[in-house]
Amino acid sequence: MKKYDYSFILLPGFTMDGEDMEYYENKLRDTYPLLTLRFIKPTASKIKISIYDGQKYNSWYDYYTPNCDKEPIINEQQLINNRNRIHRLINKEINYHQDPKKVFLSGMSQGCCMALDAGLTFPQEIGGIIGFKGHLIKRTLKDLSSKQKVWVCHGFNDKTIFYDFATETYNRLKEKNKNFYLLTQNCNHSMVSGIINQMKSIKDNFPIDPMNRL
Repeated sequence: MKKYDYSFILLPGFTMDGEDMEYYENKLRDTYPLLTLRFIKPTASKIKISIYDGQKYNSWYDYYTPNCDKEPIINEQQLINNRNRIHRLINKEINYHQDPKKVFLSGMSQGCCMALDAGLTFPQEIGGIIGFKGHLIKRTLKDLSSKQKVWVCHGFNDKTIFYDFATETYNRLKEKNKNFYLLTQNCNHSMVSGIINQMKSIKDNFPIDPMNRL
C-alpha cells in the first residue's frame, strides 16, 4: 500500500469542480518532487445562486450580493455546513497520518475563502492554509478557533475579487493571527497568472521537503 508523506485538500472556486484543481495539484507536485503527496479535491454542491436569478452553479454558498469590491452577503448556514464537511475531510487525513501537521488545506477564489474559513475554525493546528486569490469572510473571524500558518496571494490586477477589498479583509486576520503571509503580485485572477512566484513563495514558507522538514 502506497504511503503518502502529506495530504493537500484542494477546494475549487465558484462554478468549478474538484478536477479543475488538477492544475494546482501538478504545480505542487513539481514544487515538492521528493515527497509523495495525496490530493483530495472535493466539489461543492450545485445550488441556486440568488445574484444569478436562481440559476444553479457549483458553489460553497449562495451569494445575495456580489463579492467583487466589498464584503458579500452570503448564506452563512451553507458556509457552516460546508465548513463541517471540510472538517470531516481534515479529520480523515489526520487519522491517516496520525499527525495534523501532515495535512494542508488550500483553495482558489471562493475555494480560498472556504479554505480560510474551514482551516481557521478547525480546533487543531494543521500543516497550513494556502489560499489563491480569495478573501476572508467576516463570519470566519467571528468563529475563529485556532491560529494556523496562513499563506495567501493576490494580484493588483484582479478584476474578480478586487485587490483593495481582499487585502482589507486580510489585514483584519493579521491582527488576530500573526503567522500570516500575503504575497502580492502584478497578476490577475486566473490560475496561471503569477504561478511561478507563487510556488516559489509557498516552498519558502512551507519547507516540508525531506532535506528541510518543518
